[in-house]
Amino acid sequence: MDNRGCFITLEGGEGVGKTTQLRKLADRLRLETNREIIPTRSPGGTVIAESIRDILKQRNREEDLLPESELLLFGVCHSQMSEKLIRPALARGAILLSDRFTDSTLVYQGYARGLSADFVRQINSFSCRGLKPDLTILLDLDPETGFRRTGLRAGNAENMQEDRFDSESMEFHQKVRNGFLAIAAMEAERFVIIDASGSIEEVHQHIWETVRAKLGLL
Repeated sequence: MDNRGCFITLEGGEGVGKTTQLRKLADRLRLETNREIIPTRSPGGTVIAESIRDILKQRNREEDLLPESELLLFGVCHSQMSEKLIRPALARGAILLSDRFTDSTLVYQGYARGLSADFVRQINSFSCRGLKPDLTILLDLDPETGFRRTGLRAGNAENMQEDRFDSESMEFHQKVRNGFLAIAAMEAERFVIIDASGSIEEVHQHIWETVRAKLGLL
């Protein structure tokens, strides 16, 4: 393994276990390497991006976001993340792990919301100055199973309804899954698809084997 930085993202629909798996991966990398490990999330990771995250995630009953506004706010978040967090970390040789990044924007705002996929790609490229992950792990799961997991995580239906994405229809979530699978097929050199229906430990082991091979920890 060399000392270049590495940018790894975990993607997938609601309830696939990205947050849990990212935490387990970060812990294992700290044990198995002497590298700086930085876990983050999108939107988020910087002071400004975390502030915008609240607007994007929480439903405002007086005025909801238009899809176009949503897209542009994600662009702001990714711009801040790219220049204030990701590029400096990679320059130091760190391994940066992100729970979502611009692939989610393409899927949620493009495939699911119906905005032009080409335009979303342009916004992503402009916002990130062309920055892309070195490896993207797609945790794939049937949306109905993910939806049930999300309900259990939220604790009750009221909390779930307050989240702008968790509360979307099953049709929306199916479009999300289809969108992720479509872009994974188009960028097969970057994506690895992992079945997220197994146990937490089973999924973690598949992720670890993938990351270990990418980093040369063999």
